[in-house]
Amino acid sequence: MVEANVAEGELYEVKVDAKNPNGEGIGKLNNFVIFIRNAKTKIGKIYKVRITKVYRTFAYAEPIEGNEGNKYFIGNGTIII
Repeated sequence: MVEANVAEGELYEVKVDAKNPNGEGIGKLNNFVIFIRNAKTKIGKIYKVRITKVYRTFAYAEPIEGNEGNKYFIGNGTIII
């Protein structure tokens, strides 16, 4: 069983290892899966994120404003700043 070692509202750095079909980045933090919303970018990018919701085996996070993670590639060649 995976133990949640992250807390809602806390800040972490998470590397995007994969993307799901919805465009969310998927990373791990101490073997705990983190889904990063609005992480439509290249695999391998590191985001500073704030954890928004923690479940038993995974968590959701949002990139923090004001860092390099505020540029989003939306799939049609457009980058939103």
